Amino acid sequence: MAESVPEEVVVYIPEDIIVVEILSRLPVKSLGRFKCVCKRWRSQIAKWHLQKLKAGDLIPSQRIIIGGCIDPLKTVDYEALDGGGEGRMVVPHGIEPLRESCIVGSCNGLVCLIRPSNFVIYNPTTREYIELPGSHFVDEAALFRARYETFYGFGYDSQSDDYKIAVVVGDVVGVENCKVAIFSLKSSCWRMIEVPFQEEEVECSRPVVYWKGALHWLFYARNKKAKPKIKAKPKIMSFDLSEERFHQVLPVPQIDDTRLLGLGIHGANLFIYNTAHPRIEAWIRDEYRIGAPWNRWFSVEVNWNIFLEKIPLVYTRSGKIVFLMDRSRMILFNPEDNTCRDHPLGSDFIRGYAVYLETLVSPSLGGAVE
Repeated sequence: MAESVPEEVVVYIPEDIIVVEILSRLPVKSLGRFKCVCKRWRSQIAKWHLQKLKAGDLIPSQRIIIGGCIDPLKTVDYEALDGGGEGRMVVPHGIEPLRESCIVGSCNGLVCLIRPSNFVIYNPTTREYIELPGSHFVDEAALFRARYETFYGFGYDSQSDDYKIAVVVGDVVGVENCKVAIFSLKSSCWRMIEVPFQEEEVECSRPVVYWKGALHWLFYARNKKAKPKIKAKPKIMSFDLSEERFHQVLPVPQIDDTRLLGLGIHGANLFIYNTAHPRIEAWIRDEYRIGAPWNRWFSVEVNWNIFLEKIPLVYTRSGKIVFLMDRSRMILFNPEDNTCRDHPLGSDFIRGYAVYLETLVSPSLGGAVE
């Protein structure tokens, strides 16, 4: 017969084991219940949950966030859209201060939004947000011009364990050095730097995407010394958030005279796409090193209206492709039989979008991991 354990015996479980080995393995929605235990638990749980996500497959935790002109922000669960998820497919974020905002980008579950006079950092999973201070560097007019004419982005600097917003102030065409306003979430202040810029920009893609410590965007450019008739070439420029410098280290895929249109993030990978009617193609890469290949991700032929804007957003686990069509609805396209399902989004015009992770990272507490 086994001996009974005395009532006064208490089993002690170290706090690190509770947080790391037990709590961090729970789904993100269950973890939210433990946020209020203490500030340390809140930060640790967010950090270890994010670390666990990045060590595995990010795609099941990805969602799409969209924003209209006056409509509230909305989250789209694209796996539910495909019939493989639980819950509602489209969930609105009815938070009044976030109305009339445009999506800048996403990093580690935080979404950066631009408003008429400032920026906001928002976690769509926890519904937490903070409004950032304005600056004489980036006034109201500069913010709204930047949405259409130049570069701005949001990401994580692993060297300083900090989130940063970068905004190019003014035009970069024909300048030797461009002015970049940097906001640090850790210091909660703006500063201005001048950064060398070697190319003459012709046309910039949207949106800017964060990948592996840098902000990336596609643009068509020609060297300042080139003749005017020489055709502009597609290039990928990046802004390293640790060095705070521009680089051009990623080549574009070697394809025929087909216009590349933009960049996107799928899981932990960067992809580039074009929509040369009637064929839509995309290439993807998972490494930053020089010489790393672009692999063809998909190539599909469609019979959609040639004048409609077609943006590939994500690839579902069942092999379907989600397109944002003409900034007003989503198409779930099945490449096996070339069929598609139309999903209206309840908005007249989608002004911005981003793919984000469901995390518990707090806009005010951080908890990042690269």
